Amino acid sequence: MSRPASSFLQRFSEVYKTVRFPWKKHALVGKDLEGNEYWEMPNPLDLTMRIGGRVKRWVQMKDHDDMTLLEQSHLPVQWHAWLRHTRPTPPSIQELVMEERRKAIVQGRAKKLDDAWAERKLQIEREEAAEPAKMIERGSPPEDASVEDASSTKKTSRPTGQGDTFVPGEWQPNAPRRR
Repeated sequence: MSRPASSFLQRFSEVYKTVRFPWKKHALVGKDLEGNEYWEMPNPLDLTMRIGGRVKRWVQMKDHDDMTLLEQSHLPVQWHAWLRHTRPTPPSIQELVMEERRKAIVQGRAKKLDDAWAERKLQIEREEAAEPAKMIERGSPPEDASVEDASSTKKTSRPTGQGDTFVPGEWQPNAPRRR
């Protein structure tokens, strides 16, 4: 019998937190998936009580009672935008759940790409390791022997080559004209 009473009190407490009575200073706007509570209240410095005055918004972290220990990286992006007044309406639970699903899909795809890249990298390393052995079997000289000495290359004002063989051209600044 005590469980229905406690659940009734919990529901009553939640409803009381969210309803904006004239004697209450602040109201609960919503919660995120981690249980953090988001609150707002009219601006206390707005003495004229103008319509459309900017409200004060804050978050009460579930793990911390001290509101100065705000870890912004732990807040959902939608709630962070609402706190900074860049979003006029608070996000719904469905929106937060959909965002978590989207994050999981993106992380799964990123992991697949990372695994594919690691596999491709190993394949490239194996091919590079096997390449010198093929060269020796054919009897052709290694590629390093065909590279000319840097001092014997002709320096030009035009760049040559592409990719790894790119050599920038030589550049000499012109003397400035004086009038």
